[in-house]
Amino acid sequence: MQISTRSFNALVLVLLATACGSASDPDSMPAANGSGVMQGNVMGGGSQSMRVAVPSSSAATTTDTAGGFLLTDVPKGAAALQFSAGGQSATLATAAMVSGEFRRLTVSISGDSATEQNEQTETEFEGTVDAVDGAVLTVAGRNVAVTDATKIRKEDAAATLADLTVGTPVEVEGTLNADGSVTASEISIEDRNDVDRVVFVGTLTQINGNTLTVGGLTVNVGSATAIVKGDTILTLAGLMVGDRLLVRGAVQADKSINATRIRVLPREGDDEPEEMHVTGKVTAVGTDNFTIGDTVITVGATTEFEGNGLHGLADLKVGDFAFAEVVKQADGSLLAEEVKKLTPPMQPMPSM
Repeated sequence: MQISTRSFNALVLVLLATACGSASDPDSMPAANGSGVMQGNVMGGGSQSMRVAVPSSSAATTTDTAGGFLLTDVPKGAAALQFSAGGQSATLATAAMVSGEFRRLTVSISGDSATEQNEQTETEFEGTVDAVDGAVLTVAGRNVAVTDATKIRKEDAAATLADLTVGTPVEVEGTLNADGSVTASEISIEDRNDVDRVVFVGTLTQINGNTLTVGGLTVNVGSATAIVKGDTILTLAGLMVGDRLLVRGAVQADKSINATRIRVLPREGDDEPEEMHVTGKVTAVGTDNFTIGDTVITVGATTEFEGNGLHGLADLKVGDFAFAEVVKQADGSLLAEEVKKLTPPMQPMPSM
């Protein structure tokens, strides 16, 4: 069944343009064009379920039994989250959402105070390179720092910083810092010639070879499609009917979507270890742990160290710029699977 372009706008988050389509899954019906998705975890605030909402919008949900939440219709420009339960309320100021952004964050609640653990906040968004200043790009109005740990690719081939010229369309994945800048872990160069870009959330209801049905929409998976869950890279065989997916891709002439990236979102009660990236300056080093910003990270016998003469925890110093791939333990602590010592990116000079 064909429906109008206006109806399709209600089903997908439009990044550059719109097209026609059909859908039956209410999960794939975000409230407004350009809106994004927030996946989060609330620490503190008691054991009761909390309401999580974006002020002055329809974006709202409640936390699950583990404190997790998923907001699928966060409007572009939203810069606050409100948490409420049992007559108490706390508001968290955040970096403004950009169009079609996916963000993953951890929030600590204590009474009427909410704090974001910025070193753990991850973001994924698309845009065009508007400026290049050394190893710092401007994408979607944000400063994006490229480090020696940043993976740059074009389709399924490696690329370099030199390929990121002004006007290049990219997808950025990385750590969202307290000042709104991003330290990129991966940058993908996209081919947007004569295609409409979309991003939407829906439930996977059918798998037929390399073709998926997500929220009533046909999604084509190719060799260059990145499929991820947290920080884990999956294959097509790793997807299951019933998975809730965030899909990015290009609308084709037959109204199907060629997926460039598919992210598996958590189900309620999902107890798999949660992986994440932590990037920033080292502020403390202990006997079996170190701290990036305010985030304490434990190291173990299986932790791998690399980069700039880093062979173990003893080689890490306060003031170093580091990247850590960590997994969240049952007690809420973070265990490092991999630690890299990086060359800190040069920040652009402020304009006079």
